[in-house]
Amino acid sequence: MAARETKPNGKSQLIRDLKNGEFATLYIISGEESYMKEYYLRQLRQKVVDETFADFNLIEFEGKGLTPEMLTEAIDSYPAMADKKLIIVKDFDLFKPPAGFADVLPSVLGDLPEYVCLVFYYDVLDGKPDKRTKLYKTLEKRACFAEFAHAEEQELVAWLERRAKALGCMIEPGDASYMIFLCGNSMTNLAGEMEKAAAHTTTGVIKRYNIDAVCSPVLDAVVFDLTDAVTAGRFDRAVALVGELLAQKNNEVMIFTAITRHIQRLYAAKLCAENRGGEKQLMEMIGSKSPYYARQIQNAARRVPLSWLRKAASLCAETDAALKGGAADRQKQIELTLLTMAAELKGEKK
Repeated sequence: MAARETKPNGKSQLIRDLKNGEFATLYIISGEESYMKEYYLRQLRQKVVDETFADFNLIEFEGKGLTPEMLTEAIDSYPAMADKKLIIVKDFDLFKPPAGFADVLPSVLGDLPEYVCLVFYYDVLDGKPDKRTKLYKTLEKRACFAEFAHAEEQELVAWLERRAKALGCMIEPGDASYMIFLCGNSMTNLAGEMEKAAAHTTTGVIKRYNIDAVCSPVLDAVVFDLTDAVTAGRFDRAVALVGELLAQKNNEVMIFTAITRHIQRLYAAKLCAENRGGEKQLMEMIGSKSPYYARQIQNAARRVPLSWLRKAASLCAETDAALKGGAADRQKQIELTLLTMAAELKGEKK
């Protein structure tokens, strides 16, 4: 049965298909950015299925309970009073399927009827294809792989500006970048934080103080403040932040992993500066797509000597081993390491 060739950029193909109203028989939607995945799944529901006949032409399965018989029956039944039917399967591991699917999937997915629009949607599972498998070779020819990664900072800033406008406010690009730094790059999370900031402003302009007043910082942003407190000699503030993170149900290993990662990024920024590396090079070194974050790391790294960063990195490695080795009081272990870091820095500055 004829099928369209896979386009090089599956995300662009999905967007084009929705615009043109011409749909592939098979989509595989995955990626980190839940907001965009959910948006385009909603669009498929609206565009492929007439709501009047949704009871007949929209079938949804959870991957965990799916059987080969359920899938083939859904595919083989014709749509009612329509040209297409939509079948959505959520979190089904195509490349490590349950028993009974191995022989079925290549033949079924390789010859889907034109009246079917089948979507494998990944929310909890990552949905990354295993290109070594026989099934992948079939899907490569037949499926549209639409992967939604987190947007670049420039895209997110423009999107936040549009969100603010829709809420009757405005936000400057610098303040939008700060919101991304504080709240993370998840569009789902940022949408909620933007609503809080818009409700807080009394001037119609969302400023940094509105964001600080009502928005919830992600772990990396709190750790940034925590490390700044250590380097500024404000040990009490650093300990208080550890307590706040624990109260928010972050475990000690997770918190200290974030601290270690931050120290490593400061070290990378220091080395990059000493070798006259630019912002782009630093972003590659620290694995960040955010120019704003890279500049913040650069500024923080300027305030501490390289020798201290080496010692701090060594302390982090020792503490990480102790925490994972079953330290009796993990919170105290973290606090002791932060105190040692602060003392070492004070000695460096004398």
